[in-house]
Amino acid sequence: MQRTWGSVFERDRQNHSALMCAALDGRTKNVKALLARGANVNAKDGEGRTALMFAVINMHYETMKVLLDWGADVNVKANDGGTALMLAASCGDPRIVQALLNSGADLNGNFVTTGKSAVMLAAEKGYTAVVELLKRTVTRQQPGQPW
Repeated sequence: MQRTWGSVFERDRQNHSALMCAALDGRTKNVKALLARGANVNAKDGEGRTALMFAVINMHYETMKVLLDWGADVNVKANDGGTALMLAASCGDPRIVQALLNSGADLNGNFVTTGKSAVMLAAEKGYTAVVELLKRTVTRQQPGQPW
């Protein structure tokens, strides 16, 4: 059952905004409507996560694209140091990873708790297409990288 929100600025008990909840569920039409009504595309919850991160971790490609089109910052770091790119790499969807890279995602981030990068996360899970995509991008951005 969908929650009814009184305002685009209202938060639930977990400090999630209506936009975050819509992104989490992949409700792209709701995301567009909330953004049009003034929702902050880069608002964070208590753990530093954004609507973009919620769309990415749940592999809602169309929702993610809308958030990017509305100016979502691809390099926001959650409290644990995680970024949307790291989450995408750990999910294994090359389309999402490519869209984030095309939007300027930084390849150099690491989780604070584990020290793992996007490449490490994808490699651990056997997502070879994502690993190769990230390696090609690093090679273009940082020639001489030992891959």
